[in-house]
Amino acid sequence: MERTAGVIIIGDEILSGMIQDTNSFFVTGELRRIGIALRRIAVIGDDIDTIADEVAAFSSRFDYVITSGGIGPTHDDVTIAGIAKAFGVAVVIDTHLRAFLERHYSGTPTPEQLRMAEAPEGASVIQDTTIGLPLIVFRNIYILPGIPEYFRMKVTVLARLLHGGKPPSVRRVYVTEYESRIAPLLNEIVRDFPAVKIGSYPVVGRSDYSVMVTMESYDEEALAAALSRITGGLSRDKILRVEE
Repeated sequence: MERTAGVIIIGDEILSGMIQDTNSFFVTGELRRIGIALRRIAVIGDDIDTIADEVAAFSSRFDYVITSGGIGPTHDDVTIAGIAKAFGVAVVIDTHLRAFLERHYSGTPTPEQLRMAEAPEGASVIQDTTIGLPLIVFRNIYILPGIPEYFRMKVTVLARLLHGGKPPSVRRVYVTEYESRIAPLLNEIVRDFPAVKIGSYPVVGRSDYSVMVTMESYDEEALAAALSRITGGLSRDKILRVEE
């Protein structure tokens, strides 16, 4: 049975365009690699009620929920409070996180630093030597930082722990023809091969090809047949190359 995931990117800075989100792109590739189907990405601001609503909805719909951003020592770091509110639990100081901070700062953390040890009551942590501050897990929600370097390190660890499956097989066909002219053939393939997901992506400013067609499926036979249909339905000079 296919496992699903939802990703919530949290931060006013993303919505305002002050910072470009790269975390959703990175985690999408990692989830795909381990065979977990990403079903939705939401970008929301630093608001406790909004976070609570979104996290509760995602948690009920998907096997795994990954949040990015809003955990730290400043006023706009309200992700923990939002998740706690979503499930009616208190915000507490996690003993493992506190111990890490005490070692890191060589003494008692300041009140601001101690905020980084906050977690929804009942949460657990994942500790790994490659990620520094342990990763917080509450129910099926994995609470990650927004700083891309830290986010990527924690996603890499997370990818070793989540249970996915075999990812779909993919073929990419690079076509030197207008999309409008290959659309009838693509529509036939979509109709005849429901187990194969077809994507058609025109490009601008390239001289070698005009459209990249992607084909993906868990059914190898259906994928091979669909690929044969498109390569057989176009003249050889219209296909630049086929990639796996």
